[in-house]
Amino acid sequence: MTHYALTNTDFLVAIITGADSGFGKEIVEDLYQRGGYTVYATCLTNEAVQMYLAKESTRLRAIQVDVTKQDDVNRLRAQIEAECPQGVYCVVNNAGINAGGLFDLTSEGAFERVMDVNYMGIIRITKAMLPSLRTFAKSRHTLPKGQNLPRARLISVTSVAGRTNVPGLGPYSASKHAAESILDTLRVELAPWEIDVSMIEPFFAKTPIVTNSFAMFEQNWKQADEHVHQMYGQQFAEGARKRSQLLYEKAMPSAWVVQAAVNAIHKKNGAQTPRILVGFWYVRFLVWFLERAPEWMSDALLRAGMRRSGSWAVDPFLLKDAKRD
Repeated sequence: MTHYALTNTDFLVAIITGADSGFGKEIVEDLYQRGGYTVYATCLTNEAVQMYLAKESTRLRAIQVDVTKQDDVNRLRAQIEAECPQGVYCVVNNAGINAGGLFDLTSEGAFERVMDVNYMGIIRITKAMLPSLRTFAKSRHTLPKGQNLPRARLISVTSVAGRTNVPGLGPYSASKHAAESILDTLRVELAPWEIDVSMIEPFFAKTPIVTNSFAMFEQNWKQADEHVHQMYGQQFAEGARKRSQLLYEKAMPSAWVVQAAVNAIHKKNGAQTPRILVGFWYVRFLVWFLERAPEWMSDALLRAGMRRSGSWAVDPFLLKDAKRD
């Protein structure tokens, strides 16, 4: 483990989780190039840590952290408290995974994994970093020029899936709904300390989560019971690759999300917007509609989408097999 001296108090300290790839890596790079920040990049793999350490910069520090492991999170907290006595200006909960899919294709273990990362990961990191956020927030009232400091902020990358329920994304949506629920609560509870709490809600973006969607489906399909295969039919599996490819083609550039996150970090009041939805023009309308339409209407729309995409079970009651028997 690399040990650093105290951070330069002229720089704001930002912590970004899940910085191996995707949004996290791009956010770290943007802040580092922008200057004015000491950035802590937490990574799942040692390879990613070494990539950052190769820059040999005291403004870019990397530490291997699995947000599902309390010992790793405790080690991060100890390092931050030792190196950043001025406190942490911003924590970005970015670490996240997608696991499972349709309920029939998702194991209990997959539900637990995605919740452990996407929800409990936010809980663990926020619990550990909150004392340092409060230390920074206090500086605005105690230092001679503290009033010039920006407000401390807790930013989390959630998802549009945290506000809608899309078939095939049940485990992921549930974890993001849970994350948004606790963040809504924290936004009010942390108000006395003037810590802004904001959520970045991306639509589908060109990241490893989307890129690897078909590989994840193939694994889940192979592990599913034979009667599940019979209910959904072989054409369902054959169409999954086309659906995954279409999803990637329709996904937005990851740069849109990175820019939204950097704005929330860098701008004076950037994190005072509770929800920052990032997507194409129609996404905001779609979310608005699904949140306000009566259930029978939104369900009908989603069922039609399942049929059109080939995600509908072709033999739900196994009647074709019964007729053959």
